[in-house]
Parts: sequence; C-alpha cells; structure tokens
Amino acid sequence: TGLFLPIATLDSTLVKSKGFSFQAIEEVEASDQYAQTQYLRPDTSVYYGKEGYDELMEEELKEFTSKKSVVLKDDNYLKGMETIYNFPGEFMNKTIEFDGFSFKGESVNDHQLFVLRFGVIHCVADSGAFGMLVEFPEEMDLQDDEWIHVKGKLSSVYYQPFKATIPFLLVEEWNTIEEPEDPYTYRVS
Repeated sequence: TGLFLPIATLDSTLVKSKGFSFQAIEEVEASDQYAQTQYLRPDTSVYYGKEGYDELMEEELKEFTSKKSVVLKDDNYLKGMETIYNFPGEFMNKTIEFDGFSFKGESVNDHQLFVLRFGVIHCVADSGAFGMLVEFPEEMDLQDDEWIHVKGKLSSVYYQPFKATIPFLLVEEWNTIEEPEDPYTYRVS
C-alpha cells in the first residue's frame, strides 16, 4: 500500500478550517477524551512506552545539543521541533533556523507570526501543522502562506491561548523562499 496525499497543497486555509484556533482545540479536547490534536509541537509519545520514549528523547537531545546551532531541514524538522518543545531550556539563546509557511494566527502582535510545516508523524491521522511562534525585530507585512526561512535565538514567552509558556524564535535573519517541492515533513527515526 502507498501513501496518497491530496493534489492541493495544505496551507493556512486548511489550518484555519481544521481549527488552528486554540479555543476550538480546547473545546474538541474537552468534549472528546480520545482526541489527539497535533499542532505546533509534534508528539510521538503515544507510539512508545514511557521508558522507550524517554530514551528516544534523550538520544535526540544529545544529537541536537551537540551542535553549535540547530538547522532544521526536511529530514529532521519534526524530530527537532519535538526535542525543542520537550527540552526548551537546553536550547535557550541557541541559534535555530528552519523553513515554513507564515500563518498569522490569533493573539499575536504585528511583529509576530507562526512559521509552520505540515507533517506526518506516523500516519495521516496524526498529521498536523508543526512549528513555532517567531518574533521579528520590526513589524512584518507577510501574508499567510508565504514561505520563509528564519534564523534566530530561541527564547520563551507566556502564550495566553495555551495558558502556558512556549518556546519562540527571536528572528535575527530571514528571507522569503520558494515553496519546497514537497512541502510536507515526515518523522524519520
């Protein structure tokens, strides 16, 4: 059997229609105890026992913290994002760079937006929009779905829609890029 993806590219239209509204996500999860909503932070923990998952995360932490800077590409994007979200303190003030499409989202100011990639962790059922909030030094005039490359230092911020502190990137360099031939990322062990 093969994996079939839609001919149309997933973009911010799908993000909006699928409920990348944090209030909507909370409502879905509150009404369905089995809901597995994947957004921003990839989560592979459901595929491992606790011990196996902890071992995997420790290996991946060593892999990413051993580098002077973290460059997330197609083959390590989901792995890197999951590691950063699981161990944000290990990456504070470290240079991180990655590509994705812009999505303004909610509760962000004129200097902020989300940079996302659609990713498949194990199967299409656990796919989602993964990435992080980024903050530019000046107001940005980017539209949803513009592909950009960002590079900057990792920091953290209290994000009201999550009612939690999340990692975010203080952008030092950025540029627009062409949409990749395959805009999806896959979790490669």
